[in-house]
Amino acid sequence: MRFHLHDALLHTSSLAVAVNVVVRESENTTVVIPSPLVVPPSQYWDGVDGLWSSFALRIGTPAQDIRVLASTNSPETLVVLPLGCTTGAINPVPNGCASSRGGLFNPNTSSTWRDQGLYGINGGGVGFEANLGYSQNADYGLETLGLGFVAGGADGPTLKNQTVAGIATASPFYLGILSLNTQPVNYSTIGNFSAPSLFSTLRSQELIPSLSWSFTAGAKYRLKAGQYAQLIFGGSDTSRFVSNSASFTLNQDIDRDVVVAIQSITYSGTTQSTLLSTPTFAFIESTDPNIWLPAAACEAFEEAFGLSIDKKTGLYLINSTQYTQLQTENTEVTFTLSNSLSGGETVSIVLPFGAFALPAAYPFTPNDTYYFPLKTAANDTQNTLGRAFLQEAYLTVDYERGNFSVSQCVWQDGAPSQISAILSPSYANSTSSPSTSPNATSKPISPGIIAVIVILIVVILALAAWLVYFLLRRRKSKRPPSVSATEDIGLTHFDKDAKDSKSASLAEDPNSPYPPYKKLDSDSGVYREQQPDGELGVQGEIFQMPTTENGEGDYFSSVNRIESERRAATTPQIDGRSAMYELHGSEPVPIEMDGEGRSRVLSPMLSPSTPATRGSSRASSFGPVSTVL
Repeated sequence: MRFHLHDALLHTSSLAVAVNVVVRESENTTVVIPSPLVVPPSQYWDGVDGLWSSFALRIGTPAQDIRVLASTNSPETLVVLPLGCTTGAINPVPNGCASSRGGLFNPNTSSTWRDQGLYGINGGGVGFEANLGYSQNADYGLETLGLGFVAGGADGPTLKNQTVAGIATASPFYLGILSLNTQPVNYSTIGNFSAPSLFSTLRSQELIPSLSWSFTAGAKYRLKAGQYAQLIFGGSDTSRFVSNSASFTLNQDIDRDVVVAIQSITYSGTTQSTLLSTPTFAFIESTDPNIWLPAAACEAFEEAFGLSIDKKTGLYLINSTQYTQLQTENTEVTFTLSNSLSGGETVSIVLPFGAFALPAAYPFTPNDTYYFPLKTAANDTQNTLGRAFLQEAYLTVDYERGNFSVSQCVWQDGAPSQISAILSPSYANSTSSPSTSPNATSKPISPGIIAVIVILIVVILALAAWLVYFLLRRRKSKRPPSVSATEDIGLTHFDKDAKDSKSASLAEDPNSPYPPYKKLDSDSGVYREQQPDGELGVQGEIFQMPTTENGEGDYFSSVNRIESERRAATTPQIDGRSAMYELHGSEPVPIEMDGEGRSRVLSPMLSPSTPATRGSSRASSFGPVSTVL
């Protein structure tokens, strides 16, 4: 529920569940499944009602660093405004107020802040923490939110248009909180709309493999320097808990969904006693630090630990003498949990005295002291196992399957993480291709590997070029010899015998009518005239058609032939009846003539009326290539 503060009136608006389940067609397809998202702790111990392991957020544009605690049942993320460190909120203002409250978020310096107005976190006895009597107004807005510090080396995803609410008062929230709930935030303004929770947004954008998370609050009193909290979206860390066979189903009440049956509570120290006479249901959540139990159970705790309520603070304060004595006795409290009040599989969660001895500071208490986080529940709806319980318990909730598990934490210094993904049922029949391990961070390729890849590519290209050159050269060497020019123009060939006899007779007969510069081509059977100074300006050859088959003709034929040969020997003009091949050589040389014109180019192939064309030029069909970025 969200309530708009307008003209001093509270207006109720509805609250709906927003569980986004991505359904895919997986037949004959490969689905890339995202890895679990591990949210690193800030490595700070924050708070005035205990020393709690916090998480870092990046809020706004430019991003501002904020440290908050995880809230398993809040639909919105709360941050402390600058007003939170003024006398209007805390009087007197403590030293180092901004740091002690996890940092202050100033929406006025963010360019992406979209204010939605002033609302209450609950109202009418229903809504977020309404059953525990929480009352808090906040300035709601839509803002950019990222997981991790601004300067962090392993920043988590950044999400836009997330619901962020600013608070100022020191109670009931001294630190901000990170939302882990699936519920959307409904705004009762003109044009009502709802904004999905951060958790649902991670799933809808496929940044996590399922609508599930695992959380443990961490413990400052454990190991050498304490064990930080752990938050994993879409998976769990099996190295942090002892597995068990107890399974729990989610409750239908969206405000109190993670409910367990407490079958028994036992105390062990110098003596042993039962602290819970009648099994009862209780809500597990991390927003409130206390353990809320029926009055009879609280009285049993008072007797076992020697506790009494401080009238000024309403807390079970522990003085230094009690603290030393209880710590020496190694007292423990065991909670036996099940899905039902009797029978069924059970799991035992053991809390040492250190889990109950929480350090308190101003403004939560007037002076630094320890207190015992125990509260008396007015009715069954207030029974709660709060953040103190989750120091020793590991909670995993799967909203898509509607179940959860509670396990005992394991304390092993330096134990490597063993992240296990919780896959959505929509991936059940998929041929999955999981992404990288959630423990492994994405690393860039080293320069050495890049250099090796480049060298391999160059070598491959060089080998390919050499192979192409080798094949082309080999193919060229195997080509058949080109056809002679005489064959191309279809000149008549003599029979071999006739050719040999004629060549012999020409060589032996000094009275041959053929000039000495005419020879018979033994290959083609054509009379070839060698003319040293032709019109081409280079050594040329003139081919003459062979004579008749018997080598003889009539009287006029012989006369004509002799006259033709005489003219061929005495003039640069070439008989048009002979075939001519013109080679590319030097430019034609002008010759002085006695007739018309002072000079002309001796080339019968070029006519003044037909200009020669040296070549053709064509614009490239490929214009400039432009790339659209």
